[in-house]
Amino acid sequence: MERLYQVLAVIIGPVVGILVYFFIERKRKAKTKEEAKAANEADTMLDDTSYILEMKHLYGNVGIAFWQQYDILLATQPYGWDTMVDWAAYMESADIDKIDSIIVGDLNVDNGIELAHVYNQNKVGLKNYERLKEECGMLSIAGHSRTLNDSVKIVWYNQTRVLRLFTHINDETLIKKYVETVIRRTFGTKDAMKLAKIF
Repeated sequence: MERLYQVLAVIIGPVVGILVYFFIERKRKAKTKEEAKAANEADTMLDDTSYILEMKHLYGNVGIAFWQQYDILLATQPYGWDTMVDWAAYMESADIDKIDSIIVGDLNVDNGIELAHVYNQNKVGLKNYERLKEECGMLSIAGHSRTLNDSVKIVWYNQTRVLRLFTHINDETLIKKYVETVIRRTFGTKDAMKLAKIF
């Protein structure tokens, strides 16, 4: 009997050691997996609050083209004309290859004044474009987005918290990232296409 206890003691020690090792290793792997997930989330999301309060997604045909329309309500104070021109100028330098359309107009008028033909002849930059010195109710720019690799049109409405984006892309998450990038002016930075954690 004593011999049996000695054999069991010799066997149980290593078995317990192996079981403890597997238990510890499993906990370590689970912790590593959680840390990797948290790091990945940190890489894809910003810590602060989103600038987007609400987004409505509509779609429809304009001629033969099928467009996605995203109406965004910003979680900010109403913006003014100077901010609109700053955003447009930023988009011109940071993301839009060639401006195909610049429209200014009143809020209550469907069609505004198209300025792209004159603008593209002058090549002065939106910030210095004389026609944008006079305040209007609405400003829109359209062209090819390098980031989205697609056509995009952005419309700002003076003294509101609303902006409207048209594109062919049917992806709400990507558009939220894109609009956050526009508002934060983070194109070309490591945070360019990160969403805020509110999403």
